[in-house]
Amino acid sequence: MSMSQSQRTAFEAIGGFTVSQSTQLLSGLVLAVALVFAGWAILSGYRGWAAGHLSQGRFFSLFIKVALIYILLTALVLH
Repeated sequence: MSMSQSQRTAFEAIGGFTVSQSTQLLSGLVLAVALVFAGWAILSGYRGWAAGHLSQGRFFSLFIKVALIYILLTALVLH
């Protein structure tokens, strides 16, 4: 549902920024949080692999899953 022109004007007057700027901010925050999570997951997997608790195949599987999730999230958020 899109905003009417009077709603956009009120939003910009009260917020001090445009609707597209707030959308970009929210998209950026979502992708930044997802990137931090991806880094944490891969680092934890690496530590498990280095300690011998995780096989190389499972670590590779974890890496591929995290990368695919991030790629799909990026495509969905930026589309």
